[in-house]
Amino acid sequence: MKVDSSKVSNWLSFDVILPVALSCLFGLSISFFGFSCRRAISATGFTVLGIVNKLLTVVINLLIWDKHASLVGTIGLLICMSGGVLYQQSTTKPKAPKVEPKEENDEEQQKLLQMQQAGHEANSTQKQASS
Repeated sequence: MKVDSSKVSNWLSFDVILPVALSCLFGLSISFFGFSCRRAISATGFTVLGIVNKLLTVVINLLIWDKHASLVGTIGLLICMSGGVLYQQSTTKPKAPKVEPKEENDEEQQKLLQMQQAGHEANSTQKQASS
């Protein structure tokens, strides 16, 4: 503690402030992206996006750094992520198929059409009689 507190002046240097500021900016950007993404796509799409993000992070970690999880740890992580995907797919309820309403008013529509036709015939008969 005494050693770190003696270096207080170094805490305000550019080498310290830049990474902290960038970290805050990236964290805020990720949060706003998450909110806007949730409004734009479905919940399932957002979950898939999160899983793809995790997989890409693991792949990039394996490619860039040499200090990463062992093969057993990576396989364990993939098993856990697969279990999460399978669990979510099993808990989603299937949508009920849409049933189109039956045409119970067919008789009423037929009567209405007959009345309209009779009305048109009566109007044409009246026009011919008055001419």
